Amino acid sequence: MGMDTSVTGVPPAVLLLRIVLLLATATVAGIGLLRPTVVSVRRNTFVIAWVAAAVTAAADLISLLWLESNVVFAVGQLVLAVAVPAALRWRTPSAYLGFGLLVVLISEISLSHMGIEFLADTGFTVGVVAWLGLTLIRPTSSRLRPLALTLAVVLALAGVLQIAVSGVGFDRRLYDTGFGIALVVVALLPIVVTALTITLPVNRLYPVGALLVVVSYLAWAALGAIPRPADLPTPGVPLLGSAAGTPVLVVPQRPGRNLVHLPAEAVVNGVHAVPRPGTNGAWASVDLPPGRSTLQITIAGKESTVPVDTGSGPAGRTVDPECANAALGGLIGGSRVPVTSCPSDGLSTGDAEAVHKLVDFLASRKISAITVVGDDSARARAAADVVRRAGLPVFDTEQPNSALVVVSGWSTAADTLSRVAVEQTRKPTYINGIYLAPWLLTAPLLKSVVSSAVPLRFDPRDPKTLAYTVALANAFPGETGAIGGLDEWLAAQGQQSDPSVRLYASAQVDAMPMDNTMDGMEMAYPGQWVPNGTIVPISGPLS
Repeated sequence: MGMDTSVTGVPPAVLLLRIVLLLATATVAGIGLLRPTVVSVRRNTFVIAWVAAAVTAAADLISLLWLESNVVFAVGQLVLAVAVPAALRWRTPSAYLGFGLLVVLISEISLSHMGIEFLADTGFTVGVVAWLGLTLIRPTSSRLRPLALTLAVVLALAGVLQIAVSGVGFDRRLYDTGFGIALVVVALLPIVVTALTITLPVNRLYPVGALLVVVSYLAWAALGAIPRPADLPTPGVPLLGSAAGTPVLVVPQRPGRNLVHLPAEAVVNGVHAVPRPGTNGAWASVDLPPGRSTLQITIAGKESTVPVDTGSGPAGRTVDPECANAALGGLIGGSRVPVTSCPSDGLSTGDAEAVHKLVDFLASRKISAITVVGDDSARARAAADVVRRAGLPVFDTEQPNSALVVVSGWSTAADTLSRVAVEQTRKPTYINGIYLAPWLLTAPLLKSVVSSAVPLRFDPRDPKTLAYTVALANAFPGETGAIGGLDEWLAAQGQQSDPSVRLYASAQVDAMPMDNTMDGMEMAYPGQWVPNGTIVPISGPLS
């Protein structure tokens, strides 16, 4: 029930329990903490303390019985909450107990955070607890006005810090989203309390201030269950948005033709998003006007919208699914740069080296001929030239005992591999193997044939590369990794692939089924490069 549970789908009953527990605990802690400021406690303060303690105890029991709560914190909170009103007749014991309850409250809320976020949560909690204590204890000393002013300033600063750490800037999301409105309440009401502390007499200050502080505290307590709004679209930068909880990728987010990618079929601005060969999910090409506009998306009969902003610049370049996948890798890695080039625009030095070493490997195995498949892209033409310069006989069609080397883009590769897979069921086809260029390392292509081999500059089983595929699967369920996306993800984090090249074999087998169970617990393997398949090295570093 900490503030780190900032997720959607929190049940209303759990959210209500959280708010009640925090407010009741803060009330008891404040009364105990401020007890030394008065000689005796009024009867109504005793009643409020016992009622708040009973509510805290009941909420703790409910959380222990029906929710996955920390037993130590819940029991400690319950005991301290009941002990404070029981010790109110004595100044020092009640103050110590109130302070202990405050520490428990801060621990439950803030220990999962660090830095400014921890400071904001702690400052807000201390300010609310102390203000509630001042209101309910009602000390008469005029010297407490500076204390009230200090608490109001602390609350105001903590509210502003909450905006700073929320990821929501000072933009329109603060007034057109529920999360932003709650943030404004958290930050604005303490500022009003600060102004009232300077102007109102003490006898009116505490009740009015307490009302505003409680409202602000309720908004702060609810932040953990309100979905955070997505980043505002930046013109020219690919957008990863959300439509009714479904991720939506828009590339390049420029005026004119844009490619929209979703995990499943949908309708985008009247255009049907459908699967494309060699890719995951569904794709739609839509025309967007300059400036701000909205994508109208229908998924499984449910309509939703995604705001986009293409800016006023020139029309963007045409992109394909491979280019969009690379842009997605950069986005999840933290990059926010426009798409100025695509992987198929040219053959990179690393990929050229991988293709060259692949052909040298085939020559060392005495392969009699190579059948090369390319397309009209600059990368494919350059890669085909690398293959032809290797010294082996190279053909455009299948030859007896030849090996197939595919250096085309995803679409042509998907058509070629699908045709080869059918031919392999009828007769021996490419008995010396099927070899794919590095950029064809995508699950849909690898799984379209029984087995294939790919020269790679990285290990798909390495934790660094698996971190990319796991992040990709979390951000865009159903999407699998590709070398373009990996390169962009690594570049966004200041890393790069291993320069050495090894040959990896992929096959449609799995050492442990994805749906395997153990002791009643489902075993899942997120982030696989080839789901329900395998990819393993079959050579050392190629020379």
